[in-house]
Amino acid sequence: MTIEAISKAIGDESRRKIIEMLKDGEMPASSIFDQFDYAAPTISRHLSVLKEAGLVTTRRNGVFIYYALEKEALNQLAAWLSPLLPPTNPAAKPAPKERVVRAPKVKIENPFDKFQSEF
Repeated sequence: MTIEAISKAIGDESRRKIIEMLKDGEMPASSIFDQFDYAAPTISRHLSVLKEAGLVTTRRNGVFIYYALEKEALNQLAAWLSPLLPPTNPAAKPAPKERVVRAPKVKIENPFDKFQSEF
């Protein structure tokens, strides 16, 4: 399983959809076929490409073939990509909110107040 084979395999939208379907656990081939409008041989070829790239594994149970995601291949791809991506800091504090500075209230004196107090 090489980065080239993995990247070629995930380059197709149908194969990416299959990978997303397998993220929660293994599925029988018939369930995968039901998710597509393509002929079974087309989906079978997509599954073969994913298997050759090391992205999926198979398990036979009687006449049924179950496909499961091989997460080690995805980890290998992630390890290759991680130095190329900007660092993420999940513990980073959110940007501070802009503080609104209001001008102080200036009490305006009424000049007639002074005269009214004299009366």
